[in-house]
Amino acid sequence: MKKKIPKLKRDKELIAFWNAHDFTDYIEDTEPADDVVFEKARKETVSFRLRKEQIKDLKRIAHKVGLGYTALIRSWITERLARIQGMQHHQR
Repeated sequence: MKKKIPKLKRDKELIAFWNAHDFTDYIEDTEPADDVVFEKARKETVSFRLRKEQIKDLKRIAHKVGLGYTALIRSWITERLARIQGMQHHQR
């Protein structure tokens, strides 16, 4: 007997369901998707000044972790924003 994917409306219910189940058990209840388009998040260029020593240090650290230094800066900013937003969410 093939399993049916339940019709859940709330994100929390969907997340809980898929955290507890394996998608491959429900593969027969799926169908191919046509005309799927994945869009990249739009990014804007930001410019700021750093001392030469800071840039040198960023490049050295980035090289050690296998990233470009601008990717390293983006990841640090993203991590910090997520941490701050998480703290604000818990304060409510």
